[in-house]
Amino acid sequence: MPNHAFPWIPPLYAALAKTVQAGVPPFFLALGVTLGGGLIGSVGLWLAGRGPQDPAQAAYRIRIWAVAIAIGGTLTALEHLEKGFFARALPALVRDGVAIAMAYLGAQTGYWLLNWLVSL
Repeated sequence: MPNHAFPWIPPLYAALAKTVQAGVPPFFLALGVTLGGGLIGSVGLWLAGRGPQDPAQAAYRIRIWAVAIAIGGTLTALEHLEKGFFARALPALVRDGVAIAMAYLGAQTGYWLLNWLVSL
């Protein structure tokens, strides 16, 4: 093992890798829920006789549910945040915060993609 001039770099890299690993699945789950929900929801509204619907409008309405699904349910994630806050466990707080932020970013990206596809 090489002797680093900065001994704090390997632990920092490991913590960063764990944080990224915690954020990637929620991002893609929320993205998939938003894209699929927007497309399938607009087709369902059309089949129900409400005329052609904008998939981006449906995706906009389900973004918060996509975030809730991606983080595994709202109460569970909030309980983890609460326990981490009161236990002063900073790594757990950061990891859960990154997961929630990435889930929201995934849902918003799905909405932006559908909005862009509709505007073509």
